[in-house]
Amino acid sequence: MIVTIIIFFSLACVTGLVLTALIRELAPRIGLTDRPDEHRKLHRGEMPLGGGVAVLLATISVIGVVMVQPNPFRKILWQEGAGANLITLLPAAIVIVVVGLLDDRFGLRGWHKLLGQIVAASILISGGIVIRKVSVFGMTEPMEFGVFAIPCTLFWFLGAINALNLLDGIDGLAAMMGVILVSTIAIMAGIIEFPRHEVMIVGFVFAGVLVGFMRFNFPPASIFLGDAGSMLIGLVVGTLAIQGALKGPGTVLLAAPLAVWAIPILDSTAAVLRRKLTGRSIYSADRSHLHHRLLSLLGSNRRVLAGLAGCCLLTSAAALFSVYWKDDRIALLVCSAIVIMFIVTGVFGRAEVLLLGSRIRRVGRSFVAPMTSRQIGVHHSVIRLQGSRQWELLWQDLVDSAEEFSLSKIHLDVNLPALEEGFHASWERPNGHDREGCWQMDVPLVVNDRPVGRLLIAGECREESPCGTMEQLLQVIRSVESQLLDISQQEAPVSTGADNLPVSGTPSPQAESVVSRQHPK
Repeated sequence: MIVTIIIFFSLACVTGLVLTALIRELAPRIGLTDRPDEHRKLHRGEMPLGGGVAVLLATISVIGVVMVQPNPFRKILWQEGAGANLITLLPAAIVIVVVGLLDDRFGLRGWHKLLGQIVAASILISGGIVIRKVSVFGMTEPMEFGVFAIPCTLFWFLGAINALNLLDGIDGLAAMMGVILVSTIAIMAGIIEFPRHEVMIVGFVFAGVLVGFMRFNFPPASIFLGDAGSMLIGLVVGTLAIQGALKGPGTVLLAAPLAVWAIPILDSTAAVLRRKLTGRSIYSADRSHLHHRLLSLLGSNRRVLAGLAGCCLLTSAAALFSVYWKDDRIALLVCSAIVIMFIVTGVFGRAEVLLLGSRIRRVGRSFVAPMTSRQIGVHHSVIRLQGSRQWELLWQDLVDSAEEFSLSKIHLDVNLPALEEGFHASWERPNGHDREGCWQMDVPLVVNDRPVGRLLIAGECREESPCGTMEQLLQVIRSVESQLLDISQQEAPVSTGADNLPVSGTPSPQAESVVSRQHPK
């Protein structure tokens, strides 16, 4: 059986290599290319897309050979109850690649992509791939999801698809992660209590195709996966993770697949938190992902790939050992140690933790204030998400205007992916008025015809109309945009390596301040 796996893995490598080379030549002829935009996409010149098509076609071709040629896996893939569920992976994969191609070629709205992802996931669920129970920490009785089984499975698939999609930010990363994740799941499928040989062969074939594709995607890449490819990898790995960790009918070993997915889960969770807590759209782009942070620190794509490969291999090894020794604590401890290391060292995740802490404090204050006679002071939070330019002076000017205009709230969010700069600050004080007694302005900040952030200002209504105050504030906003332009054109200061520095213009003792600076090293 091992010899057969090696043969089909090698065939998959060659097929992936040949089809990728072919797609690389055809893609520019039909306009399937990725163009730099000097905002987020910073590569040089147009790059062929369509890597997802090559990966899909190569995988289908080799799996077709496995199902036709005499070999130990042929009967397993055809028999009902084993390979039958995985057959639904084909139409689901086709749907996700078509959605990705439309996005790569024409650019889809975020919710259009989400709708396509839901369709692909629904195909898999209708084919019987559903997480009905989970087993963790050696539970004698697995925890049943009941009516929540399908929603939880849908959430898993959407999370898997988007986690890999978000990680596809530098050459070779998504493909490399796919190889490690799917290979680990294939091995896991062979060592669980009831081996899933169909998952083994599909997993190793898919890994082989990705290895062949990486010949052209390893930095410097000559073809990109595109959304079609990254979402396909997420869909396949997410599906095999469920099937490869089955302890019994519908019962999934929870810790092992979560450990395998630890790095993508960390990055995607941080991205969602960062965007929601700063008021950005969940679909907005930035360069604050784990690989961007490591690129700032390590200086080259290949070093980033090596670092993330090492982390993934650690979490994958922990997953395999936890399955083999039937001890979920191994996976939990290793994954927790890696996440804590990233946060404590300031490499990744600290800003998101501070954002979450700041939001929790604000919510807590809103509950406590009506129940106490003690005066609640100003809440002041300044968090550097990325970069080293001096946004604090601009922010302090805004805070200084609070008294003059009787403001009760100021939120500033700056997002400049091309400069690898991100800054978020908020200032709030209790005003004793309900919403009807307040006014609010939510203004997009634009520099050189590009949106670079948002400024939200709220104030108390006096006896006169707030229109005069708003007119004066428009002058302040124009000044802010002018300062944004000046600061963005300055050379970024060299980092001193400090992670926590005082805020420029420290607030009053009553103010509550949170500061986080994460400088590129």
